[in-house]
Amino acid sequence: MQRADIKPSNLPGLTGVSIAGAVRSGERVFLSGANALASGSGLAEGDAAKQTHAALDELERALAAVGGTLAHLTKLTTCIVDRGYRAEVYRAISQRLPNVHPVSTGLVVAGLPEPDLIVQIDAEAAIPTAPVRHTRPYTFESWHGQGFPWQGSMVLGTDAEYFVRGQTGASLDHTGTVTKSRSIAAAGQQADVALANLCALLKEAGSSPEDICKMTVYISDRAYRQSVYPMIGKHLVGVRPVSTGIVTSAFAREDIAFEIDVTVIPKVGGVPHSRVRPYHSSAARYGTEAQPLNIDLCMAVVAGNRVILRGQTGMGLDEKLYGIGDAAAQAGKAMENVEILLGEAGATLGDIAKLTIYVTDRAYLAAVNAVILKRLGNTAPAVTSVIIKGLASPELLMEVDVVAIKAGNR
Repeated sequence: MQRADIKPSNLPGLTGVSIAGAVRSGERVFLSGANALASGSGLAEGDAAKQTHAALDELERALAAVGGTLAHLTKLTTCIVDRGYRAEVYRAISQRLPNVHPVSTGLVVAGLPEPDLIVQIDAEAAIPTAPVRHTRPYTFESWHGQGFPWQGSMVLGTDAEYFVRGQTGASLDHTGTVTKSRSIAAAGQQADVALANLCALLKEAGSSPEDICKMTVYISDRAYRQSVYPMIGKHLVGVRPVSTGIVTSAFAREDIAFEIDVTVIPKVGGVPHSRVRPYHSSAARYGTEAQPLNIDLCMAVVAGNRVILRGQTGMGLDEKLYGIGDAAAQAGKAMENVEILLGEAGATLGDIAKLTIYVTDRAYLAAVNAVILKRLGNTAPAVTSVIIKGLASPELLMEVDVVAIKAGNR
């Protein structure tokens, strides 16, 4: 791995701790979440466009440190604190990424690392030797009538990975969402359409659901879990991805109740990825209770030299919840889990390339950040922190996503 653009973090709780703006492994680049705070350009309080340009400046610097440019961005997960900022934010992105056609996911979140931040971009990138392949690229002069131009793709492929636009209940021809009702049943219908679209897009791009390593499931109400996850299980029979479940404040449009992101890595030589600690979701505990969700998952996926973990919380690997009411204690247990799971997959904490840290209240952010990064010693990963509406159960106060690159051949 090449860790570059290493500098002291401005994230709460990490003063003086060094993190990497970019971590490169082969063609793949993992990036820290970019915002006006990270750029050091000043918050430009209340100015969404200036904050967006500052975030893109930060991404541009980090990419340059590993031999890339903004044109190498493959996926954008754009978090804003109010849907009213969308037009300004996306207009600025569109200005800076002409003809790039990245895939994207748009979220409205409960908060960002500082109260005055409006936007944060969690970007993915690849610097391949061959041209990338776009599946269903599109150009809109006014994206769904929201007043800003947008160029994107449904899938962007390299030889090493497929990047997929976040899938919702919207049809692939951009005509709208299958149902605009906000109910448990409607969320399930949206998930059914989204997963059918996902499977169709992967086939069109030359991949298949068997290549899915991780899914991040976003819903706007925790009650939707009971209808959404069985639909995912219906379409991903036998796949067993790792999973992170996030309750977010809202989506790009009012009618969206569900969105799914996936990490898709093609099998090498037709050999399936290794799925560590497989389990059936209905047999697992989320917080203090089990939830009857009919889907097969696992705790870690090894795809080549990459190790991708299920989002880790205060739930121990013994199915007990630790640190009830204490976010820092939950973070400590989560990192114990991370170290064990990485070891079972042939990696160590020093191999971590990217951390994504979620907390359910700003008051938890500094302590959770500090506990997680302290466990890594001198390792400088790319880091993103986000404040969200909720997790799989009310007792869970934090979750951490981990991606590692195995060194050598352990």
